[in-house]
Amino acid sequence: MTIAEDFNLDLGVMGEKDVEAFMVNYRRYSAIKEKAKLKAEEEFYLKQERAKIKLGLNKSIPEFELKESEDLEAKLKELKKNNDPKYGVFITVNPKMNTLQGFKELNEKVRKCISKVWVTDYCYCYEQRSADKDNVNGLHVHILLKRGIKPSHTEREVRSCFKTLVGIPSKHIDIQYKRKDWFQDKIDYMKGKKTGEGKIEKTIVDTHMRQLLEIEDLYSSQDFFLKYSTNGEN
Repeated sequence: MTIAEDFNLDLGVMGEKDVEAFMVNYRRYSAIKEKAKLKAEEEFYLKQERAKIKLGLNKSIPEFELKESEDLEAKLKELKKNNDPKYGVFITVNPKMNTLQGFKELNEKVRKCISKVWVTDYCYCYEQRSADKDNVNGLHVHILLKRGIKPSHTEREVRSCFKTLVGIPSKHIDIQYKRKDWFQDKIDYMKGKKTGEGKIEKTIVDTHMRQLLEIEDLYSSQDFFLKYSTNGEN
């Protein structure tokens, strides 16, 4: 098949300049097509050779270099994960029933949340917003999690878990994402290391509330603080 037949050209009605312009474009097209073909073949064999290296089938690469390469890849992967701006998630839930009477139902929802299969590492604490021991109110919970699923899925799961407890899920369930090196800041916050007007008084009432409810100051998964606290202490 000729070029004219291939592109359905009627050379009888085409002028000389039209034919010349067409040939210029045709040669350019042919060169691009050939380069693309070579690049595709190169990528195919490159992928094949990489697979052989990872499977240890390429005997020209020493075993110690393969091990070193695997170690470096693992370190880079861990570094990338640790620097992920959405590595962890800090959740604050403000229930409608924010007095001591609302604790039981809130606690049940928290236990349900941390029991989800994608939750591996967590810590949480219960607080309130009053500075008066005789008027405990504003009950809420802070939960710090290592994110185990996509951010959009995390939000859907969390909001679904607590939506029956709050007035407006988008307003009363606060979700913040941060890097791994941000965990210590929130651990300190949940331990009561806070600054600002009235914070010390409220922290004292937090302790009083926990005594009334007979609950711990802080709950966590096993080894959470060894993994995420800079001093490794609870």
